[in-house]
Amino acid sequence: MLRYKLGAAAAVMAIAATAHVAAADDRAAAPRAVAAQGGLSVTPGILEQTARSGASGSVTIANTSGRRLRVKVRPRPWRQASSGTVAADRRRTLSRNVRVRSSRFILEPSAGRTVSVSLRRVPSRRSLYGSLETVGRPTKRRRGINVAYRLVSSLRFNPTASARRLRLGAGGTRVSGRGRSRTLSLRVRNRGNTIDPVSGSVSITGARGGRNANIVGKAILPGKRINLRLASLAGMPRGSYRASVTLRQANQNRVSVTRRFRIR
Repeated sequence: MLRYKLGAAAAVMAIAATAHVAAADDRAAAPRAVAAQGGLSVTPGILEQTARSGASGSVTIANTSGRRLRVKVRPRPWRQASSGTVAADRRRTLSRNVRVRSSRFILEPSAGRTVSVSLRRVPSRRSLYGSLETVGRPTKRRRGINVAYRLVSSLRFNPTASARRLRLGAGGTRVSGRGRSRTLSLRVRNRGNTIDPVSGSVSITGARGGRNANIVGKAILPGKRINLRLASLAGMPRGSYRASVTLRQANQNRVSVTRRFRIR
């Protein structure tokens, strides 16, 4: 039996307890390794370069499992859910835009290998954010359970300063949950080409009360939409309200909208 072991990673974009290193909130996390304890590691956890044709970097893959591993490395796009959570899309690859040299190899116990990753061509959006999936399987199976390792680190090819675009689109609001878990969210799309977190503020007013709140920053992949949490509605009575929302990105106000909603 072959069982996969997912490595724990630095939480960069709210993907906890797996090896997924997402697109953005913690740029300081770049030097950290993604690792499955006692098995396989990838350093750095975030490979970051400017998006130019031929731009390249490298990761080091180390085998600490005590067994000979057959390693496969694939660049893959992210999928982002409406909650903002991201995961590597295992059905697709980024091979058209990203080249991985030495994508298949055997790694002896206690050995390491440096793998080069480069940008073949710059996408029309002038940036590319994806993942690097590293899978290690024992070359020989033993009786019982054989552990395989799957690590997902992050690829960031950021736009050049002249190509950098910061644009947001705001849709409708959504009230979800009940009682103390009731929250208000806003549908937000990243129309730009960066992964700068989207934050801001909201002012909620109505005949039966209101409140103000700061919006916690959330990274949105270029072209993707998420339901951005605006505020808790716990304790607010039923009725009609108005939410005045200001969204910020890269320390500047980008969008200001007013939306009406109802607590039922």
